[in-house]
Amino acid sequence: MVFVYLYKLISMKIIPSFGEIASKTKKAFKRFPLTLSWAIIGTLFTIFTIESDTFDSAFNGRIILTFVLGVSWLITTRFFKEQFKKDISWLFIGTFSFLALFYFSFDIAEDRIDQNSIIRFVLYFIAGHLLVMVAPFILKWNKSAYFNYLKSVFIALVRSLFFSLILYLGIVLALLAVKHLFNIDIKGERFFQVFIICIGIVNTWIYLSDFPKDIHNQIAINYTKALEVLVKYILIPLVILYLIILYAYSLKIVINWNLPKGWVSYLVIALSLLGFIVQILINPIQKTIDSRAIRRFYPWFYYLLFPLILLLFVAIFRRINEYGVTENRYFVLTLAFWILAMTIYMLISKRKKIKVFPFSLAIIAIVVSFGFWGAFSVSTKSQVQRFEKVYTDIKNTDFTTTFEKKNQLRSIIRYLNEKNELEKLETTIGYNPKTTFKTESHWQLQSKLIDSLNIKVTDKPYSTYKNNYYNIEEFNLTIDIKNYDLLKSLLLNKYERKNTIKNYRFSLNEKSNIIKIWNGDNYIGDIDCSDIVEKLQNQDKNYNLDPDLMTTERRFETLNVKLIFQNISLSETDDDTTKKYLSSTNVYVLIKEKNAE
Repeated sequence: MVFVYLYKLISMKIIPSFGEIASKTKKAFKRFPLTLSWAIIGTLFTIFTIESDTFDSAFNGRIILTFVLGVSWLITTRFFKEQFKKDISWLFIGTFSFLALFYFSFDIAEDRIDQNSIIRFVLYFIAGHLLVMVAPFILKWNKSAYFNYLKSVFIALVRSLFFSLILYLGIVLALLAVKHLFNIDIKGERFFQVFIICIGIVNTWIYLSDFPKDIHNQIAINYTKALEVLVKYILIPLVILYLIILYAYSLKIVINWNLPKGWVSYLVIALSLLGFIVQILINPIQKTIDSRAIRRFYPWFYYLLFPLILLLFVAIFRRINEYGVTENRYFVLTLAFWILAMTIYMLISKRKKIKVFPFSLAIIAIVVSFGFWGAFSVSTKSQVQRFEKVYTDIKNTDFTTTFEKKNQLRSIIRYLNEKNELEKLETTIGYNPKTTFKTESHWQLQSKLIDSLNIKVTDKPYSTYKNNYYNIEEFNLTIDIKNYDLLKSLLLNKYERKNTIKNYRFSLNEKSNIIKIWNGDNYIGDIDCSDIVEKLQNQDKNYNLDPDLMTTERRFETLNVKLIFQNISLSETDDDTTKKYLSSTNVYVLIKEKNAE
């Protein structure tokens, strides 16, 4: 009887479910063939880079980021195409052209992707997902259909992530069982590859298979009790809590007559975004639901938001006045203007199409990513002007200044170096640092520039500078490998795990100056770097140090080890800020195996 019952259960439940899965899978591919093909190719390429140990390379990194970016943009293009009766397949050509431009816009130096390219990826990634939220409603509008669409998208996202996670955990447990029960060696990379497959292919396929059709015909509102509880008892009380905190802080500013701190900008932005999300969730039922808090959310939230927007502008303009424009401040200022515009729109507009929220923000994210008006151009120009002002002030005092002002100059140089824009200082200092200093090292370039200025500090010794980053002069470094068998450059910190040479594993003991060495599972010994740390703290400079100062040797029973530190980052202990410990380092490791003699 039990077997009969199980047979009926399988035939009636599981087999139809497999048929349903197959059907939805085919329909999803038929509807989104380019998107799913793109996701599959990108996933397979990522798996290949993991297998070939080139996942971390900058060249492959920009390819992977382009594949990641393309998924949401191809979904958006498909939805936009579905609104037209005639064939407009050229839209996909435009999307692929955009992705190609994004790929070729990457700037790679020293096998790392520059910061501007990463920020541009984040902007386009956000814009792509925001456009998915509005693509079916660019030409048509119905607030009930829009609410149902957003609800379906959210459910599809949660379901796809949940199913993908369950599948990943199930496969991982199966691999671990095979590994430990049958003593089969399974590489650690396999677990990462399984994760990439689950996220890249399975998650995307399930997500797209749940996307609704006939979007504009689904106008019956099913406002669940759970959603009402979420809005009424969690989101709106959070909005009220943020309002109370920010108004109390505003009162403190008035009483003490102090300008607001820059951090308050993020809280005002968070409050505004939370309020806009609440507005989107309650929009179709706000006038009909039996809830005083929901019915009165509009317009009182927007009236109460106006004074806080003023506080937001004061806070960000204060930071810009003191330290100039950077990308972060540019984005905060842009969001401030957007929040102001959306607040005015909600108060004066008669139709109040809430699709304006994600659509306008997506357009802004795209517009600020390029051009002389964009975040990168404006920020660079502002910091170059700030450098010119500070440098001129120091020059007028015969290159003798305070620690604080020299630190300002150092901060600007570091910023421009990260942006690969140091050549724009040529008109101020009289030469191009990139061509004057013959070095391929990113860190050495900025250190050579600041050292060449020969600025003397009057109020603080240089050794108290909080940078705590030290490096050697590698341009003329020659490593003598005589009497050693193995040589490799390693990155040691509490996160890095790929720090092995042959069978020897090196690890940095957290919050100490001890480097531990193992041979497989056999512990070999410690290398104490306290003497090096102490010597570094007594130096008059941080950069281009003598390699001998950052070299140590240690003899063990089975091997000899020599460490030549390329750079060292120090951190402070929690209980004593005067004590430093080695937190991260790039180091050349030389090994001589005694049993090989």
